[in-house]
Amino acid sequence: MPRVLVIAHLFPPIGGIGVQRALKFTQYLSEYGWSPVVLTTSDFHVATMDPSLLEKVPASVPVYRTADRMARWMARISPVSAHAAKTSENFSAKPTKRSFKQRLLPMLKTLRNTLAIPDEQLLWAISAAFAARHVIRKEQIDCVFTTSGPNSAHIAGYLLKRWLGIPWVADFRDPWTDNMHFPDEGVRAVVERALERCVLKTADALITVTDSFASLFKHKHPSVPGKIHVIRNGVDPADFPIVTPDHHTSHQTLAGERPFTLLYAGILYPKRSPEIFLRALQRAIASGAIQREQIRIEFAGVFDYPAPVSNSQLLKELDLEDVVQPLGYLSHDEVAKRMLQVDGLLLIGDADERAGMYIPGKVYEYLYARKPVFALLQPGEAAKLLEQFQVGVVAPVEDEEKVFQALCVYCNEFIQNWSGGPNEQDLLIFSRQYEAQLLADVLTETLQPWLLERNRSQSAWAVQ
Repeated sequence: MPRVLVIAHLFPPIGGIGVQRALKFTQYLSEYGWSPVVLTTSDFHVATMDPSLLEKVPASVPVYRTADRMARWMARISPVSAHAAKTSENFSAKPTKRSFKQRLLPMLKTLRNTLAIPDEQLLWAISAAFAARHVIRKEQIDCVFTTSGPNSAHIAGYLLKRWLGIPWVADFRDPWTDNMHFPDEGVRAVVERALERCVLKTADALITVTDSFASLFKHKHPSVPGKIHVIRNGVDPADFPIVTPDHHTSHQTLAGERPFTLLYAGILYPKRSPEIFLRALQRAIASGAIQREQIRIEFAGVFDYPAPVSNSQLLKELDLEDVVQPLGYLSHDEVAKRMLQVDGLLLIGDADERAGMYIPGKVYEYLYARKPVFALLQPGEAAKLLEQFQVGVVAPVEDEEKVFQALCVYCNEFIQNWSGGPNEQDLLIFSRQYEAQLLADVLTETLQPWLLERNRSQSAWAVQ
């Protein structure tokens, strides 16, 4: 069985939806003729640690770890809680005496953002490239697979390709310099665009997760159209526990004996803010379109990132503290179980105009949970997917009036006529197993020319 080295910074015990892609490829590639070996980080500075995911890494898969010095330094200066859920106390206007570490943090972040290009995992990527040379020899690796973010993972792949000539597949969960979080101007942007061109030109095959992303990459370099593949994110049915039917899993409307519970699963940040939804919810309750006692909203994940006004403060301002419950960060298994227990699912996309190119990874899990979805999204691929399967009501992410109207339709009409969502057969093309099979095909296709060339060289040497 050929062996592939998976270089991924996002890997257990780090949690979050971004980890699932590399983890699931690692779990299922061996079923389709490829044996994976993993190279990841040994240092962590994230708010979404999920040690339970380590249990899902197959015991047969070797996992090598190399240091991320930047993460180690940041963790010493600014420790991050795995259950980070900042409250309004974090944003108090009352002046407090700052420690030396607190005064040092802004300077360290400025230095990091200036020197660490393309991202703060650059030191890890370089270290990983050197470590990978030993792993490739020891494990008799046939192909290298790098997956981003962070984009630094592809720097490791580029170095290995230049040093060893080994077949290399680069996987992009998001665009690089067309990313909605990318700085469009300055020296940093120039350097990153040059790095991106090197990766796109040098990689033997490229993978991304949406048709829109693939179209973007095709315009980046003449070689891209012939080697770009779309392998979507997906859902693993094995992650969803079998829940005994009870009052939590039966079909529920706002007229039921208990409140209708709507769950948001995922991280929030300024560009992906719940503010418009919460203001629309407050209007619906104030107008009588929704009765306060009939609805509950749960947020599973990091509810508050530092901002001028926290989401916790907003709940207090809108008098929604008895309606909205932040659950804090939950493990992936806990979130999957909760998806099956609640009555509906809330999806909040980014406000950026380019967000329509993206399909949040959580969408596929929402589809599999088969619960009515209320979504705030820019027009684009994610909205079309929800509409294709008729699983929810979609509203413009930045239009409070239209979100208010759509929420009233969702609560008073859509869920009344909920038919149960797509059947399992329809969702097979989004299964992690199917995506792993597609990756195995790309790896095999990438390896074949290299094997042929190696065999020709060996034959020529034998003749001599």
